[in-house]
Amino acid sequence: MKKITANFPMLLSLLLVALISCDEEARGPLVTDATIPGAVSEVSVQNLPGGAKISYKTPSDEDVLYVEAIYERNGEPVSTRSSVFKDFVTIEGLDITDPVQVSLITVDRSENKSTPISVTINPEKSPLKKVFESLELVEDFGGPRLKYNNEDDIKIEFLLYTIENGERVYQQSAFIENGQNTFHIFRGFPPVMTKFGIEAVDRWDNSASLFEADVTPLEEVILDRLAMNGEVLSGDEETAFGWTLGNLFNGTAGGAGFHTNQSNLGSVVFPYTEAYHMFSVDMGVTAKLSRFKFWPRQGDCCGTPFGHGDPRYFEIWGIDEIPADNGASLEGWTRLVENGEVIKPSGAPVGSNSAEDRALAASGLEFNFPIDAPPVRFIRFVVFENWSGTNFTHVMELEFYGQIEE
Repeated sequence: MKKITANFPMLLSLLLVALISCDEEARGPLVTDATIPGAVSEVSVQNLPGGAKISYKTPSDEDVLYVEAIYERNGEPVSTRSSVFKDFVTIEGLDITDPVQVSLITVDRSENKSTPISVTINPEKSPLKKVFESLELVEDFGGPRLKYNNEDDIKIEFLLYTIENGERVYQQSAFIENGQNTFHIFRGFPPVMTKFGIEAVDRWDNSASLFEADVTPLEEVILDRLAMNGEVLSGDEETAFGWTLGNLFNGTAGGAGFHTNQSNLGSVVFPYTEAYHMFSVDMGVTAKLSRFKFWPRQGDCCGTPFGHGDPRYFEIWGIDEIPADNGASLEGWTRLVENGEVIKPSGAPVGSNSAEDRALAASGLEFNFPIDAPPVRFIRFVVFENWSGTNFTHVMELEFYGQIEE
């Protein structure tokens, strides 16, 4: 029998030649012709804030691929494409209300372009200008509170400056993703009169500045956790696994925290009509609170953080003195956080945590209290639902900020 021996160096050389030949082949449309496609027709314009929606009828050419709109933004030519399966193109990011010329060009699969159709749009006041005109700067704990109205739901960056000797000095930025929030608090400033300035920038690099205001921030301190204790009220849940209320103030989010009994359904406490798990805290001092943080379980089991008994939907109540009913109802208490919700940055399913998810959990989940809320000493935490869809809870650590009243 004849022995066959493979010549591997030769095979390798042939393979390399084949790969190089493939790379050198011309890349382009699978079908080519020189026929210019028809232009769009029946064009109509709906002017919008910062742009317009241009509707049209596409030509009947079978190989039409898309419609391209060409115009100028901030003196630079830009283009927007719309698939042939749509009958409109949207122009965005204009920060003027002057007329803007837009050229509509049909492009086919051979990259042939139609004769341009010119249309004039008249953008309405831009979303950026509307946001900027709504700005207010008022006092808050540790810095100015920026109020705004983002009715067009745009992404925007607010840059905070202090004005020193007539010059702006950059301090912080806030990135706004949507119009759901109506304010942002810049913190880290002493309680002295300061001239602040705000510049707003949208995602197209349009800029509006400078909104200025003199603001005296309210003093803010971190309340001493060593002065805090658990306070067991009527309707509060018993602890489980040796994870007691005292662990909420031991200065570490690792190890053991506070854990309620998973076997208990919870208690119905007015004004609620359903049973929830609750626990209470004596801060040791009466304080006008600005915000608080809590740390979820740090990933030692059960898909945490953002898993198992970590609170997801909750409310916070406060009062200066425990009433005679020992908390059997919440009548006389102030709701400090209403319909609180923990937002997981990645939005990934329970048990799957991104680096950003883990970093947020490690730094603590922060929630603001209303600035007009009265001073309180006792806090009640009401858990509606945890990340596993039930209402038992575990919390590793608590931290409160504000002004001490006594």
